[in-house]
Amino acid sequence: MSALKASPANTIGLLRARWTTGVTWLLAPVLVAATLYGLLSERAYRLDRTVHLESMAQDVLTLAIVPVLIWAGRRSSAGSLRGHLLWLGLLGYIAYTYLVYAFGVPHNSAFLLYVAALTLSIAALIDGIARINVRRIPLHAHAGVGWFLIVIGLAFAGLWLSDIVPTIGGGLPGTLNVGELPYPVYVVDLAFALPAVVATGVALVRGHVAAPVLGAVVLIKVLTMGLAIWAMAIALLINGQQPNWAVAGLFAVMITVCTTVLWRGARELGPPAPGWLRPSLWN
Repeated sequence: MSALKASPANTIGLLRARWTTGVTWLLAPVLVAATLYGLLSERAYRLDRTVHLESMAQDVLTLAIVPVLIWAGRRSSAGSLRGHLLWLGLLGYIAYTYLVYAFGVPHNSAFLLYVAALTLSIAALIDGIARINVRRIPLHAHAGVGWFLIVIGLAFAGLWLSDIVPTIGGGLPGTLNVGELPYPVYVVDLAFALPAVVATGVALVRGHVAAPVLGAVVLIKVLTMGLAIWAMAIALLINGQQPNWAVAGLFAVMITVCTTVLWRGARELGPPAPGWLRPSLWN
């Protein structure tokens, strides 16, 4: 009978694998269905032609990310720290994207898919970060990366505020959503994304023990958003419209920096200490 009993280590590994693999396989078909609807249905995005093209371009990128998400989830389940951090970064991109879609796109047949993608990605992201024992991770904070995140966070906050602040006394911003509702990217960025980027940068500058893990996740999320911006620029160009090359150029620099930092970090990353990943909170 004793041979049939699972050891504590095996039980922990099984719980870890079940959650990571399960939530990834639940999320993947939701993303495929939502993106294919956006690409194939004429009623998916009843928006301005430019925004419609940009939304379809982001759907293409999200669809391309799905196999990478599955691969990263499998690597995480196998105990790979690199795979786990990549998985978390992609979940951050998905959560951000579908938070914007959920209340920024006119209601369509994929609404519940947007909500499902948002719920699953946030649950997995919270769980995936909380499970990491940061004191067992062989990563070190780099102040230069921290200052990079602080600068881009404050720069984009300033850019969005330059459109919003002049309207405080009356008038409307240059960018509005359907029905003159606030632009959803402004809401998500100013309330959640940009404060998280700046806070992570400050933590890296101060050498906080959790900062390298959070920094890796934020860099992957910034990288994927940069790729989304370039996918949108290419879509506009193909359809005879001119993208904002200044913004595209800024994101090209961000893509280059993020890729370089992540590549060097992955090469320098040693094996984590045993017990670096705790059992899932949701098991």
